Amino acid sequence: MPKYSNLAGKVLEFLATGALLGFTRGKQQRLELLKEADYIWHTIDQKELQSLLRRFKIYKYVQVDNNRVLLTSKGKARWLSYKLKNLKLKQSKKWDGKWRMVLFDIPEAKKKIRDALRRKLKEIGFLEFQKSVFVYPYACRDEINFIINFFDISDLVYYIETPISPDDFLRKSFKLN
Repeated sequence: MPKYSNLAGKVLEFLATGALLGFTRGKQQRLELLKEADYIWHTIDQKELQSLLRRFKIYKYVQVDNNRVLLTSKGKARWLSYKLKNLKLKQSKKWDGKWRMVLFDIPEAKKKIRDALRRKLKEIGFLEFQKSVFVYPYACRDEINFIINFFDISDLVYYIETPISPDDFLRKSFKLN
């Protein structure tokens, strides 16, 4: 499978944004998606875009129909993989005193998914508190929901926001003192 370039990621995002417009109910959300799509479109070199679309067609990521370019299910899966790979957590300027915990009990039959989840949580900044308990100080429910849905493990993972006491070790680990 080919690696992503920045352009490939932008184009996947652009095409997915168009697909998302149809599922968006709120006016504000639609406006934000359109602004994002406009920004992506104006930052793309048109010759590179045509070349990339030809490659996407070969890989069956897109389907061209009456001058419309649509993401296929394979293209949507590629976009979701790209989003997961580039996922970053935001840090608030001020910590609210709550800890975000991700707890899971993923069976041995899904060991690869369990290991991938552990790697991703560490990669985005979570601290491994125990083998299946990870902690982070800032709000990240949407990002965790995305990861859980990506791996299709929503019935095996819990997200909790709670104070922890004592939390000296955690505060020190995240430099919150």
